[in-house]
This record gives sequence, C-alpha cells and structure tokens, in this order.
Amino acid sequence: MPTKQISKADGDALIELLSSRYADDPKEFRSYMPEVAQMLDTFGSPHRQLARYSSRLTEREVKFHQSALTETLVAVASGDATDAEAVKGLEHCAFLIRNDSLPPEADYESLCALFKAAFGKRPASFKKSETLKAPDRRSADDVVHKFALVRGVSLELDREMRLISVSVSPHKVKQRRKLLAFVGAVHDAESDVAQRHDDYLARISPHGD
Repeated sequence: MPTKQISKADGDALIELLSSRYADDPKEFRSYMPEVAQMLDTFGSPHRQLARYSSRLTEREVKFHQSALTETLVAVASGDATDAEAVKGLEHCAFLIRNDSLPPEADYESLCALFKAAFGKRPASFKKSETLKAPDRRSADDVVHKFALVRGVSLELDREMRLISVSVSPHKVKQRRKLLAFVGAVHDAESDVAQRHDDYLARISPHGD
C-alpha cells in the first residue's frame, strides 16, 4: 500500500507534537520511535532559541506583537506589504519566539512568505549558505540576539531587538523535508515501524492534541 501524502500544515503540527513529546520524556519516546528521536537530535526545535534571555513579555506586549504580526501576514498574503513592513513583521516574530507565543496563523508557509516579502526569496530558494543584511540596518557586528524563524533560517538582532540580518542554511532547510517524509510513514498501515508510531501517538494524544 502506498504511503499517503500529508498536508504541510498537518506535517508541521506533527513535527511540533513529536518535538514536544520528545522533550517531555526522551527515554520513553526513543523506545517507541528511535529513528525520529535521532532526527530530532540532529535537527533541533524548529523555533529553537539560539541564545538565552531572562526577559519575558507581559500579556499586553504579547497581544501587541501578535496583533501586529497578524496584520503583516495578512498584508503579505495580499501582496500589499513592503520589504520594510515585512522586516518589522520578522521583528515581531523574534519577540514572540523568545516568549514562545507565536500565533497559530504564523505557520511555516506564512513565515516563509514573510521572509520572502522582506528579502525577495523563499528560504528553499537558496543554494548556498548566506547572510543577508536587513534593509537600512546597521552592520552585522552589532548582532546580539539570534532566533530560529524556521528550520535553517536565523534572525539576527541588535540589543534593542531590531533585525540586523538573517542567515540561511539550505542544508538545514532541506532537513525539514526529510523529517516530513519520514513522519509520513505514520500513515502507512503496512509498516511495522509506522504501527509503533501510531501506538505511541494514540497513547500520548488520543484526541490529536
């Protein structure tokens, strides 16, 4: 029986679920899904925080950044966002990633579209590792903070959380495709490995939470 294709949204949600469950109980997770655990060890979290911070946003600040980001994503989707507005959107993303508060609409495709609006290309279009300066911003020597926007794309900001540059690693961008292809085996009813995956996912999240 051929493996069923899963949507990008479902794939992203599944990756997030697997990453979360692995972080909660690595030993048990590895006993059920050693192949996925090995991949997650290599890839890390999609929105991995690349530096440590002590500050947290207030509820009011979270709502402000979420609202501003949502407005920018809508503008990007309609083709009305300028590159400067997209850069501001990426800065809102950085605040929310730091606080683990990205809104649901900021999914993988939306974030890649936001990146393209700011820099003219989607992350998957890069053939070699590059660091791109944000329009009208200072030297990359002023970079203080780093956050992963999506796998393979790092936001680099100054002390005031102004975007200075972004770094793109095509190799890491492609890793997401490999992981999505692997977790697609969960839908293959004839696979013994997939059956173990199904058993584990059903036990830890019987309603798909």
